Amino acid sequence: MIALKPFNRIAAILCLCLLNHLCPAQGKAKDTWGKISSADFETPANSPVIDSNTSAIILSDYGIANFVGNKNGWFSNVYKRHTRIKILNKKAIGLASVKIEYYSAGDDPDKLSDIQAVAYNLENGQVVATRLDSKDIFEDRIDKEYSSKKFSIPGVKDGSIIEYTYKVTSEHLHIPSWAFQWQEYPCLNSEFQVEIPQTMYYVFVRQGVHPFAVDKGSDGNLSYRVSRKVGSGLVSTDDEMTVSANTVKHDWVMKNVPAFGSERYLSTPANYIDKIEFQLSKTYDGQDYHDQSNNWATATENLLKREDFGGSLDADNTWLDASIDKITAGSTNTLEQARAIYYYLSQHFTCTDHYDPYIKTNLHDAVKKNSGTVGDVNLLLVSMLRRRGINADPVLLSTREFGFNLATYPILQRLNYVIARVRIDGKTFYLDAAYPQLGFGQLAGNCYNGHARVISKQDSCSLWFWADSLREGKVTMVLITSSDKGFEGAWQSTLGKEESYEVRRKVAEHGEESYFKSIQTAYGDDCDISNSGIDSLERPEDPVKVHYDFVVKESSGAGILYFNPVMGDGWHENPFKAADRKYPVEMPYSMDETYVFSMQIPAGYAVEELPKSTKVAFNGDQGYFEYLVGQSGEMLQLRCRVKLNRATFQPEDYSPLREFFGYIVKKENEQIVLKKK
Repeated sequence: MIALKPFNRIAAILCLCLLNHLCPAQGKAKDTWGKISSADFETPANSPVIDSNTSAIILSDYGIANFVGNKNGWFSNVYKRHTRIKILNKKAIGLASVKIEYYSAGDDPDKLSDIQAVAYNLENGQVVATRLDSKDIFEDRIDKEYSSKKFSIPGVKDGSIIEYTYKVTSEHLHIPSWAFQWQEYPCLNSEFQVEIPQTMYYVFVRQGVHPFAVDKGSDGNLSYRVSRKVGSGLVSTDDEMTVSANTVKHDWVMKNVPAFGSERYLSTPANYIDKIEFQLSKTYDGQDYHDQSNNWATATENLLKREDFGGSLDADNTWLDASIDKITAGSTNTLEQARAIYYYLSQHFTCTDHYDPYIKTNLHDAVKKNSGTVGDVNLLLVSMLRRRGINADPVLLSTREFGFNLATYPILQRLNYVIARVRIDGKTFYLDAAYPQLGFGQLAGNCYNGHARVISKQDSCSLWFWADSLREGKVTMVLITSSDKGFEGAWQSTLGKEESYEVRRKVAEHGEESYFKSIQTAYGDDCDISNSGIDSLERPEDPVKVHYDFVVKESSGAGILYFNPVMGDGWHENPFKAADRKYPVEMPYSMDETYVFSMQIPAGYAVEELPKSTKVAFNGDQGYFEYLVGQSGEMLQLRCRVKLNRATFQPEDYSPLREFFGYIVKKENEQIVLKKK
C-alpha cells in the first residue's frame, strides 16, 4: 500500500469538497446490455475483415477502467468489460466458455463481481434470451497468486449472439492491458476508456500495426469518497470525506480489426497483436510525488525474500548433503560434480508444470515426490550445487510462447520460467534440469526469447538469449545404388543440438516406431524404409544421428527415368506463402544445412538431363544457397547447402527472404532425367 501523508493534509491539498451530493466517481459504461434486435443477427455485408472462413465475429468489445475512493485512504481501480459475439458456426462454440483470471493473494485481493452472460437466438423472428445462472459460475485456484472464475453460456448454437460482462475491483492500481485484436476472429468495434485522477500517473505502451479510429484524450474533474479507520478496537471510526481531483481521460477505438491469424515462424501473437498496456510511474499524495516505477533491484530483493523462491535457497538445506554425497561419489573435480548433480535431477525428477518458476510447496516435498514445477526442479538444482560450494544462481525468463519480457521494467507475471546460471573455473553454464533430453549446458529453443534476469545477492544482472546466437548445423548424406528392386539407398542425417533435442522429445513421447512411421508416410507408397535407427538418444550432449535404408520404385516410361535427388526433409515448399508480412520472421535458430547425394547410374542408362549448378547470396553476407551437381564416371553427385546467419528478420526483409526460399524450393524440386541407351 502506498504510504500517505496525514489524512487531513491530503484532503486539504486535493481540495476537500464539503458537498451534500457526491458526484459520480467512475465513468459510465455504455448502456447497450441486452439491447439485441433481429437486425443484429444479420452478418455485415462486404466487410473487409469477414470472409468464408470466419466462424465468429466480435461485434463489440468494450472496456473501461477508472478509480473510486476506498476505505484505506486511497483509490481502487475498477475495470469493467462488456463483450458481444456472433457465433457463425460450431467451430467457434468454444467462445461461449469464458475464463476470467484475477489476483487473489494477500490481504487485499481483487474482487470479481457483477458477472452476467446471455445467449440470444432468433426463433420465428423473435429474439429469445437464455441467461447464465449464477450457480453455474465456478471458481478455480490457478496458483498462489491468481484464481479464476469459469462459466459456459447456455443455449449457444450456430447463429447465436452471446454477450457477457463483469467487473474487477483492485486496490493494487493495476490497469489491465487491453487487446483490440483477437487472434482467430475479426472484431468490428473495440473500445477502451480510462479515467485517472491526477494522484496517479501511468505510461501507456502501444503495440500493433492497425490505426485507431479514435485516439482522444481530455481533462476532467471528479469527486471521490475516501475513508479510513481512525483509532483502534471498539473506539475506531471511519473518517470519511469527499475529495475533488483533476482527471485525465482517454478513449481508444479500433474498427474492423482483422483476425491476427497464424503466421509461420512467429514466437507468439501476444508480442504483436494490437493492444495497449499501462505502467504506473508515480503517485502524488497531496504533497510529494513518489516514484512507483518498478525496478530490477527492488524486484530482486523481493524475490530473494520469497519463501517459494530465494528464501528456500537461503534456508538450512544440510539435509541434502547425504544425497549429494552419493550422487557425486567418484567425481574428481567441480565440473564433474556439477554434471552428476544435474543429470541426477534431470533423469530422476519429473517436471509437472513448465510455466511455474516458483516452488510449489517446499524443496522437501519436491525431493519426496521426485517431481514438481520447473521452479521446484531448477531451484533444487541451484540449492544442491551451492551445497557443494559451486557458484549457482537462478535466472528468470519468459519463454517464446509466453511473450517478450521487458528489460527495463520487471513484470513478474511475464516471467514463467527459471533456469540456473553456474560458474565453474571461469566458464559459465546455463542449466535446465526440467527436460531430461537436454544436455549439460544446453537450453531448449523456447528459452531464447531476449531478456532474462539473474536473481542474485552478489551479481544480479540482465542477460539476453537470442535465437540468432543459436548456430544449428545439420549434415545429411544419401547414397543410392540400383538393383532389380529399384533404387536402393542409405540415409544418414547428423543433427544439431536443438534438432537433436526435439527428436529426443518426440521419441520419448511417442516412441521410435512412431517417429519412423511418420517418415514412411511422408515418402508415400513409392518408397519403403527399413533398418531404421537413431544413435545417441541416451547421450544428450552428443548429436543425434538418424539413419535408415530405403528402396525407391522406378518411375519410368519409354525408357526414361525421372528422379529428384533431394529426398526427405528438403525444402519442398516455400514456408513463406503470403505476398507480404506485417510482422517479423522469427525462426528458432540460424541454420546451416548441408545435403550430400551420391547415386550410381543404373546399367544401360545415360544422363539425359541434369539440373544446373548454382550459388546465390541472400542480402549480401546474411546467407547463401549452394547447389552443385555433376557426373563423375558412373556416379552422380550433388552437394546442396542452405545457410542463414540470422534467425530473426524484420518485415522489410520478408520479400527477399520469400524470394530466397522460393528459389531454393524451385531448385530442390528439379529432377534428374536418365534415358536408356
